[in-house]
Amino acid sequence: MKPTHATQLASCLLAWAAGVQGAPLEIASAPQLADLTLEQLSNITVTSVSGRPQGLQQAAASIYVITAQDIRRSAATTLPEALRLAPNLQVAQTSSGQWAISARGFQDSISNKLLVLVDGRSLYSPLFAGVFWDADDVVLEDIDRIEVISGPGGTLWGANAVNGVINVVTRHAAQTQGPLVSVARSREGGRELARWGGRVGENTHLRLHGLAVDRGNTRLPGGAERPDASSRVQLGFRSDWEEGASGLMLQGEAYRAGDLPANNLAPKMSGHHLLGRWSSRLDDGSPYSVQAGYDAVDREDGNLFRHRAHTLDLQFTHEPRTAGPGQLLWGAGYRRSRDDNQATPLLAFMPSRRTLSWAHAFAQYQWMPAQRLQATVGAKVERNSYSGTELLPSVRLAWLHSPQATTWASLSRAVRAPSRIDRDFFVTLPPGVLAIAGGPDFQSETATVLEIGHRAQLSPTLSGSVTVFRQSFEGLRAGRPGQFPATVENLVEGPVDGLEAWGQWQATGRWRLSAGYLALHKDLRFSGGLSPATRSFPGLGNDPRSQLSLRSSLDIGDQGAFDLAVRRVGELADPRIPGYTSVDARLGWHLRQDLRLEVLATNLLDRRHVEFAGGSEIGRRFLVQLTWQPEAGGR
Repeated sequence: MKPTHATQLASCLLAWAAGVQGAPLEIASAPQLADLTLEQLSNITVTSVSGRPQGLQQAAASIYVITAQDIRRSAATTLPEALRLAPNLQVAQTSSGQWAISARGFQDSISNKLLVLVDGRSLYSPLFAGVFWDADDVVLEDIDRIEVISGPGGTLWGANAVNGVINVVTRHAAQTQGPLVSVARSREGGRELARWGGRVGENTHLRLHGLAVDRGNTRLPGGAERPDASSRVQLGFRSDWEEGASGLMLQGEAYRAGDLPANNLAPKMSGHHLLGRWSSRLDDGSPYSVQAGYDAVDREDGNLFRHRAHTLDLQFTHEPRTAGPGQLLWGAGYRRSRDDNQATPLLAFMPSRRTLSWAHAFAQYQWMPAQRLQATVGAKVERNSYSGTELLPSVRLAWLHSPQATTWASLSRAVRAPSRIDRDFFVTLPPGVLAIAGGPDFQSETATVLEIGHRAQLSPTLSGSVTVFRQSFEGLRAGRPGQFPATVENLVEGPVDGLEAWGQWQATGRWRLSAGYLALHKDLRFSGGLSPATRSFPGLGNDPRSQLSLRSSLDIGDQGAFDLAVRRVGELADPRIPGYTSVDARLGWHLRQDLRLEVLATNLLDRRHVEFAGGSEIGRRFLVQLTWQPEAGGR
């Protein structure tokens, strides 16, 4: 087996941990999600819909929760692979370490209508209003849940939460006490993790981790090897202090990946971030929180981006006591990003250096205007450096049939604000011919979204959710047909209609089945009578019209488990990519209480397939994973 960074990471972390004030190790006594019944899982507390804790069953949005149990009982080893578990997301792998992820269409490697958060820290890149999925990794073993909202969340989360919000919530440090070491290897690469958690002082818990990942090259459809192999090392911590009603969370990570000469498939990257959140109550008992974060990224891929950025983010929220029957939540925030983009032979951002800022204030009020009827109205005012002030209002109604069933409807206005790639982007084709000449007049893309949904716990062993929606877009990004060089303009409009449905069935005490289905229809067109003959700019996406997912989780005795996941993804139209069916599997066995052996397999059904235009062939993969965790629970 080829040596990796795992031994160094494990020895450094565990040796350092042993010396922290001689702190005794503790195992958290809080119940884990793996211990919950299907009925309890249907009422997990979520925060992404209303901004305050509420039961999943009463949330007036199309929200799916990926639990820690779901992740552990899957073949996922990265965050994008874990997101495949959400039936309301479209996830395609484009190369060894890069992905195209979206909700409700517009799937692209530079998707820009999906907001992604990790413990409240936005992964948004001001370069293109999306996420560099190869630059942000999360220790899957630390995740408590992933709240996936398909549909707009702009009133709470601001511009770019147009088609959805992914909120990754990691565990409190007190829930990850003691050591954990995990090694997963395959012919194509693998991952090694060393983690330690302990108590520091009377009210503080600490978690440290080191993560090393390496990936081999993939292949193009013709069989040629693609130079997208990469490696990554990441170190991080989380600390939680609590006393009475007050609490302080501190979290930070640093990473380094890739080597020179780099390319756009395997860039050289480094970065670090620090996040702090203080939560407490005012003298009148009303809760509030203050959050501050700093991010630094450095990305060089040789032929496309040479990008550096430093971002400061400040947030404040408060839930005051009100005289009326409802609950008011309000807040404000400020974000500032300074970046530097050196020109490459093909691309340039002009000016190369720019400082952007975003400021916002929001208010949301929730009350019961009638028995069983819950109403939520809110609005956010946000100002950005490019398009000025934007208004993002929303109205949500929920009819609470019973604690087990809710019918809801919402009407929202969502905005995707301009980014650097919309205004300052220039492309030169050999031999020095200007092809794209920026977008000096580009304004925000907007969507008016109507949704109707129903969620129910039909019996102690059966639950389901269904949502229909129409998203009417205006001002989508495109290039004017026949114009050369092209400029980035707001030229495309039209509706996107769809259906989202999923359910779970506890067939027996040891066997659980899950299913999900997506249907999508886009009717986009050029505005102002322009001819649609010329294909628009990237960013409008290439989406399957349907997607079906099935999962089976089966316990084998007291020590083993067998899990199976099937995805059927429909054909992509422009350019055409055939539909495919993927089968992933996991066979896990506890060799002893603190030692678990797993065999993980992906793409079992076919040798390899392409998932997105211009992408690699994604091949069959087998991994062997060994995890040591004293007092570990679950299968």
